[in-house]
Amino acid sequence: MSYKMVADSSQLKFAEKLVILNDRAVGMLTRIYNMKKACADPKSRPQFLNDKTLESAISYIVKRFPIIDIKRNSTVFSSINDMKGNIIKKLSLYYYTFVDLLDLKDAILQLFTAMDANQCRLNINQNLDLTTSFLNLLVNFCSLMILLSRVEDRKSVLGLYAAAYDVLHTGNETSFPRLGQMIVDYEQPLKKLSEDLGLSYRVLSSALESLKETYFRRNISAEQQRDSAMISLTANPRHMLYAAQTNTIACEYMSLDTMDRWIIFGVSLCHRLLSDHSLLQLFQKAMQHSLSVRLFRDETIFTFSMISTVLEPLKGQNKLLSELREINILAIQTCGHLHAHRRHFLRMALKELYLLLVDEPGLLGPKILFVWMGISMARDEIQWLLRHYDVWQQLLLQYSPSNKKAIQKSGLQNIVVDKFLPELLYYLTEIRDLVLKNSDLISNYYIQYIAGYDAPLLTELAQRFSGGSGLSEYEQLLIHSCIQALANISVDGIDSRGVHLDWFRFQSLTSIGRSTFKLQVHANFAVAMNTALFHLKHIGNGLDDLLRETSDLSIYCFYPRIFDLHLRTCLDFPLQSRFSITFAHICTHFNSSLHELCPEENDTIIEKEEMARKTVDVFSKVCADGQQLVISTEPRACANMFALEFQGKNEMKMPGFESIRQSGQPISSNDSNNLYLGELCQALTNTKELNILRHIFIPREFLFQQLEKYLNTSLLRYIHSNNEQQQLECPRRPSEMMAFLSAQLNALQQLDIFYNFDLTRLFNDTLLQQSQREDAHGNETLAELYSKWYLEVLLRKASTCHLLYSEHMQSFVNNPSSETSSINSNNSSTQFRVERFTDTRELRSLSQLIGPFGIKLMEEKLVWHIASQITELFKIVREHNEQLHIARVNYDKPEKLKEIVTSLSSSLELSSGNHKNEKRSTSAIHGISPLDSLLQRVIIIGEICAFRDMLFSSLNDVLKQRAPFLIRSLSSLINSPLDEIQKINIGEACAASGFKLDVDLALANAIKQQANTNGLDDPNEHYKISCLLIVFIAISLTHLALNPQSCYKASLSVTKNNSHTLPLAVNTITGALFFLHQRGDTAERMHEFLALASSSLLQNVNGSININCTSSDKIKGQRQQFQSSVYLLLDQLARSSPWLNYGLMEKCFPFALIRSALLHCHKRENDETIGNKKQAIKN
Repeated sequence: MSYKMVADSSQLKFAEKLVILNDRAVGMLTRIYNMKKACADPKSRPQFLNDKTLESAISYIVKRFPIIDIKRNSTVFSSINDMKGNIIKKLSLYYYTFVDLLDLKDAILQLFTAMDANQCRLNINQNLDLTTSFLNLLVNFCSLMILLSRVEDRKSVLGLYAAAYDVLHTGNETSFPRLGQMIVDYEQPLKKLSEDLGLSYRVLSSALESLKETYFRRNISAEQQRDSAMISLTANPRHMLYAAQTNTIACEYMSLDTMDRWIIFGVSLCHRLLSDHSLLQLFQKAMQHSLSVRLFRDETIFTFSMISTVLEPLKGQNKLLSELREINILAIQTCGHLHAHRRHFLRMALKELYLLLVDEPGLLGPKILFVWMGISMARDEIQWLLRHYDVWQQLLLQYSPSNKKAIQKSGLQNIVVDKFLPELLYYLTEIRDLVLKNSDLISNYYIQYIAGYDAPLLTELAQRFSGGSGLSEYEQLLIHSCIQALANISVDGIDSRGVHLDWFRFQSLTSIGRSTFKLQVHANFAVAMNTALFHLKHIGNGLDDLLRETSDLSIYCFYPRIFDLHLRTCLDFPLQSRFSITFAHICTHFNSSLHELCPEENDTIIEKEEMARKTVDVFSKVCADGQQLVISTEPRACANMFALEFQGKNEMKMPGFESIRQSGQPISSNDSNNLYLGELCQALTNTKELNILRHIFIPREFLFQQLEKYLNTSLLRYIHSNNEQQQLECPRRPSEMMAFLSAQLNALQQLDIFYNFDLTRLFNDTLLQQSQREDAHGNETLAELYSKWYLEVLLRKASTCHLLYSEHMQSFVNNPSSETSSINSNNSSTQFRVERFTDTRELRSLSQLIGPFGIKLMEEKLVWHIASQITELFKIVREHNEQLHIARVNYDKPEKLKEIVTSLSSSLELSSGNHKNEKRSTSAIHGISPLDSLLQRVIIIGEICAFRDMLFSSLNDVLKQRAPFLIRSLSSLINSPLDEIQKINIGEACAASGFKLDVDLALANAIKQQANTNGLDDPNEHYKISCLLIVFIAISLTHLALNPQSCYKASLSVTKNNSHTLPLAVNTITGALFFLHQRGDTAERMHEFLALASSSLLQNVNGSININCTSSDKIKGQRQQFQSSVYLLLDQLARSSPWLNYGLMEKCFPFALIRSALLHCHKRENDETIGNKKQAIKN
C-alpha cells in the first residue's frame, strides 16, 4: 500500500487514530460475532437463506462469487425479482456491516503503513500507550478477519443483496466489487494476514522486543511466584506503609492473556520474526503457556494450528515446525498442571490479601498495585480455564491421536476441572468490591500523592530538557499541560482523559524516526509520567476502568454451559458451597461486554435463583429428617416398637438416639445437611443486594420466595402421599399435616439460626395462601383440596348412609350395617375409619391449617349445597301446592290428612334435581315418591348443617387459644341483650369466629340469590311456598316411622339413615327462610310445624301407615321401635330450636311418650348387645 509522507508530524494523528480504530475494531468484532451466531442458529438465520424458491439463485451466487451476471442468467435470478425490496430491507444491516468492515480494514492497514514509513520506535517501558494500542489494534484486526472467515453465509448474504440491488436499480452496488474481493482474499485469513502484516515487521519487532523482559518476569510457575512473594504484603512488613513503586508499574498488572495474544498473533502472522532467536524464545514461552488463544469472547484458535498453517507452505521451515510440534506436545503435558498450581497459589494468596485489607483498608492506598497484580493474575487463570475447557479433549488428541488409553493413563483428562475454583472467584470478587467500597479512601490518597510527589518530580525532570532538547513548541505545550493539570489536582479531580490523550500524543510524536527528541534518552521522564498517570487512574471514574481491565469476568456470559456447570458443582460440593454467591456477583460484570456499535445485542438474561433453589433442596432434606423423627414418635410407631420388643427384636434404635452421643462421630445425615445448609446460608448472607443490568437483586428475597414456594409445594405433595389409606381419593389427615407442618417449622427455626430472616412473615404468607382457593402460583391449596374431599367425598357417602353423624361422639362414624366401610367405591383391603377425619382433634387441626379464611371457604360451599337442596324442595312443593294447602287447613281432620299423606307417599315422579349430593341408597329406581324425595333432601341438609356446626365448634376452640381476648369480646356481644336483628348483622364476623347464630345470614342470601335465578322473585309466592314446605316436612314425619333405618341407637345418638339430623335441618331452614321475608313470624311458623307434626304422629300414626293391620306381635313391636325413634325427633327439635321450648311442646305432644320412647330405645339396644354376646359365646 503506497503512503505519502506528511511534513508536519503533528498531523499524523497516530494517537487519535489508534484510540478510534481500536474502539471501532472492538465494536466491529461485536457485530461480526453476533452475525456469526445468528447465521449458525436456524431460528435467527435470515429467512431468505431457507427459501426454496431462492435455492438455485443462492447456489449459483456461492459457486460464482463474487461474479454475479444477472443479464446472462436471468432465469436463475427471476425469483429474486419478486422479493427484491424485502431482501434489500432485511439484509441491509448484514451487507453494510461488511462494508464498514472493509473501510475499517483499509484504515487500519493505512495506519500500519504510516507507522512503518515514519519509522516508529515502540518500547512498552517508555511509550506504553503507543505500544499497547498498536499491539491491541494488530490483534483486534487479526481476530476480526479470522472471525470474518468463520461466518458461514457471508457469500450468500452479500451476493443475494447485491443481486437484489442490481435488479432494483439496474446497476451494481458501488462497494460490492471491493467487498467481494475482500471476502475472496480472506478465505484463507492467516495467509492473507501474513502478507498484510509483513510491512509492519520493524514496528512489531521493536514492540515485542520491549515486551520480552516483562513477559519472562511475569510468566513464572506457582513456586517462583510464592518464593518471590509477588502479591504478599507480609513478606516485607517494614515497607508495608510505603507506596509500591517500579519502573514498569503499568506492566506489573498487565494481563498475561493479553501479552500471549500479542506475541502469538504477532510472531505467527509476521513469521520473519521467528528468525530472531530472542523472539523465538518469547514465542515458545507463550506457546507453552496458552495452547489456544482468544479471538473474541468464546471464539478461540489453536496456537500450534495457527503457526503451522503459516509455516507449512514456506520452504525451509520443516525443522522449525517439528521443534514447535514437540513444544506443543510438551505444553499439553505440562500446561494444565502449571495453571492448576497457579490457581492453588492464588487462592491462598488472595485470601491472605483480602483478610489483611479488610482488617486494614488503609493499605489500599500505598499497596493498591498488589491488588491489581493479584486479581489480574487470578482473572488470567480463570480465562485460561474457560478457554481450554471445551477444547481440551481436542488438544489431547494432538498429544496422542490414536491411543486413548495413553491419554487416560496420563491423567490429563480432568486437569481443567477445578472444584475449588469458586473460592478463587470469591476472593477476586470480594477484593473488587472492597476496592469499590473504599474508592474515596484510594482517591484521596492518590490526590495527595500526585500533588505532593509526582507533579514536583515531573516539573523538575521537564526543566532539564526544556532548553536544548529538540522539542517543538507543540510538544512543549503538551508536556506543560499534562504537568500543570497534575499539579493543580484537587478533591474534585480532573479530566484524566485529556491528560492521558496529551501524553499519548507526545509519545506518538517523539517515537517517529525524524523526531529530534529521543524518548529513550529521557527514560526517567517517561517512567515518571507513566507512573503519575497510573496514579491518576485511581481518581474518579478511572478506578472503574482499572477494575474492568484487571478483574472483569464478563467472559462467563459467553460460556453459559460452563457457568451453570461451575455453579452446580459449587452447590453440590459442601466445602465450596459458601462461595456460591460469587456467581451472582459475576452476573454484575456482564453489562461491560456490550458495545455501542452493536445496540441490537440483547441484554443477557440472568438466572440467580439456582443458589436459593439449592439451599431449599438441602432445607428439604433437613425437613425430611425432622418429619421422620415426628413419625417415629407417633403412637402407631410406638405400638410397632413395643411389638418388636415383645418379639425380642431389640436392634431397633429409639428416635433421637443421636442426641446422646458423647462425640461428633459418626456424622449423621442430619449433621451433614445442617452443615451444608450453614455453608449455603453463609454464601447468601455475604451480599445484601446486587445491581445487574439496571435491576436490583436481593439474595434474601430470592431465598424467601424459594422457601415460600417450597413450603406450598411440599404441603401439597405430602397431602397426596397417603400411604396409610392406599387410596388416591383420601388425603392425609389434618393432624398428620399439622405434624408435618410442625417439622417444617422446626427446620425453619434451624435455618433462622444460620440465616436471619422474617420467619413469621414466611409462615403467615404460606398459610394464608393455603387458606384461599389457589396459591400465588395458581396451584390448588389445602383449603380447596379439603373442601372438595369433605364435601364431594365424605358428605356424599354420608348422604348414602355409609356414614352416620353422631351427636354424642361429635363426629361422623361408620355405619355398621353398611355393605362397605371404605371411602373408595372400589373394594379396598384397608378399612376406612371416618372418625380419623371428623373427630374434634382432626377438625381442630384442620382449623389451624386453613384458618378462618379456609373455614369460610368451606362454609360458602356448604351453604351453596344447602341452598341448592332447598331450591329442589321448592320445586317439589310447587308441584303439590294444592294438596299441601289442604293439609295445612285440615290438620285437625285425621281422615283428610290421611288421604293427603297417602297420596303424596304413593305417587311416583322423576327426580326434579340433579345435584351431586342428591342420590341416596334408595334412588336406584327411576321414580321416587314426593314424600321420600323430600325426606332425603332434608336429611342431606341436616348432615351438611351438622358438619358445618362441627367446623364452627373446632374453629371456635382454636381461636379461644390463639385470640382469647377477641373471642371473649365477641362472645359477650353475642350473649348481650341486643336486638336479634343487630346480632344477625354481625353474622359474618360470628361465622368467621366459629359462633353459630339463630339465623344463618349466608344461607338466607344464598336462598335469595337462587330464588331470583329460578324465577321465584315474587316475595308473596316465595313466602307461601316456604310455609307449605314447613307443612310438608311436618306431615312427612309419620312416613319416616315406616323405614327400618330410622331406628335410633341411643349409645351413639344416631339413626341408620341419619334422620336424627332432621331437627337441625328444620331449625336452619326455618330461620333462614322466614328471616328472608322480614315478617317476624319465625316462632309462629315453628309453632305451626310442631302442631302439625305432633298431631300427625298422635292422630294418624296408626291409621296412615300402609301396612297389614293383622300383622304379628313381632311386626307390631318393630313398628313401636320406629315410632319411638320418630318421637325423639320432636325432643331434639324442642331442645335445639331457639323458638320452641318444652312447655310449648308439652301442650302439643305428651312428654311421657318421649321418655318412654327413649327408655324403649336404650332397652332395645341393651337387649341386642346381650343377644350378640350370647351368640358370640355359642359360636
